[in-house]
Amino acid sequence: MSTRLKDKIYDIAVNAFEVTCFMFSLEEQEIDEPPKISENIKRAAVDFNGAAEGRMVIHPSEELLTAVAANMLGVENPNEEEKSGALCEIANIICGNIVPLFADDDAICYVEPPIIIEENTAGLKDKGDKETERVQIYLDEGTVEISVYYSIEVKL
Repeated sequence: MSTRLKDKIYDIAVNAFEVTCFMFSLEEQEIDEPPKISENIKRAAVDFNGAAEGRMVIHPSEELLTAVAANMLGVENPNEEEKSGALCEIANIICGNIVPLFADDDAICYVEPPIIIEENTAGLKDKGDKETERVQIYLDEGTVEISVYYSIEVKL
């Protein structure tokens, strides 16, 4: 399921950036030098539980963070609050479209409100036996890494 899940996460995220932020993905060979993602840049995290339990973390490059806010809000120079709000919104959209991948039959995943995380340990505090899927997406405005930490509840 890992490769298939990773591909679906990638497709969901690319679609969300296209529709919501008017940004388009690029193939790695189309980029001279991919923008590096600073460890010090803010991230947004969305926790979920129910059919699966975990967290999705979105970690953009500085250029992408600014462009997401500018494109979503229609402002030229977004401030930090606007950047945080836009990042949380795109994280919420992406996670909301990812969690149904974990739901079988009538199972439901509940999505918590997104939060901003500024420290280096943006993953789960206790990863325990969580699976991890990580995708990196090159967009025309910058780079983003999306990590999904999850465990699927097994029904007996």
